[in-house]
Amino acid sequence: MLSVQTPAKINLFLNIRPRLSDGYHELCSVMQAIRLWDRLDVSPLPQEGKQRTIQLTCNIPELEYRAKDNLIVKAYRLFWDETQLPPLGLKVHLQKEIPMQAGLGGGSSDAAAMLVILNHLAHAHLSEEQLRAMAAKLGSDIPFFISGGLALVSGKGEVVDPLPPNLVEEMPLVVIKPRNLNINTGMAYHRFASGARYETRSPEHILMALKEVRQKRRLRDEVDLESYLLNDFEKVLFPEYPLLGQMARKMKEAGIRRPLLTGSGSAMIGFTEGGHTLRKAINEAFPASSFEVFWTHTYRGGAMQTNQTHHAPELAQAAL
Repeated sequence: MLSVQTPAKINLFLNIRPRLSDGYHELCSVMQAIRLWDRLDVSPLPQEGKQRTIQLTCNIPELEYRAKDNLIVKAYRLFWDETQLPPLGLKVHLQKEIPMQAGLGGGSSDAAAMLVILNHLAHAHLSEEQLRAMAAKLGSDIPFFISGGLALVSGKGEVVDPLPPNLVEEMPLVVIKPRNLNINTGMAYHRFASGARYETRSPEHILMALKEVRQKRRLRDEVDLESYLLNDFEKVLFPEYPLLGQMARKMKEAGIRRPLLTGSGSAMIGFTEGGHTLRKAINEAFPASSFEVFWTHTYRGGAMQTNQTHHAPELAQAAL
């Protein structure tokens, strides 16, 4: 069995631009992987009957019931269609820990990991650029997760310019997700298109800030990162979902300088050193009965192999 952890992501910068002719929005984003994980356990299907398909199970019954619509299954089918290689029969168990409909990209990360895993199991030798082109056919966040880390993302999400993994040290942050508020990404874009004024913003300042700290020990000691954080979805989602504004206010009161909605929400993040006083304030403001709170760090990579047994083909660490 092969086990691979798949990271979540946050958007340090998200500028939504007008719709293109195909109906999708152009965007400009600085995406950052974080140490919040799903896990894919991959093993061969029994040889009886020479099954060449995928069987997906999940710790969340709803996702298992709708397995045929899961991005992992779609990634599996797309890979063999694109490569025209003979399919491998696989059993895949998804251990889902990244909150859904939170703007954290868990499903996209799982799909990207499936493409990377299949590339190695099938010895297809596709480059990262080829895998990103394939991933773009599945969803706008998926190309980023082929390599993860920190990247400038543009177009509809298919143009990914990875930034050097040693650009900054891993930074501590808190992720807060309300248990009873899930936001559909398609709905969020529809709300933006109907209720917000488009304004083209440049990521130049946040990219410059990141580059300036290459030789510095900690970003927050030297650069006011929070002043460059941006998410255009806040314009339309905060008025529609008052809970998000309440969360931002409580996070500020606890000591977070710039609470930020990530993606289309509903999760919010804040950079923090995670001291005892702040942790106590956050835990009091966001009780476990109503919120999921994750204390974590940014992450420099993509999907990460955690173990391998039964002589499964080796996966290159550079890609996993």
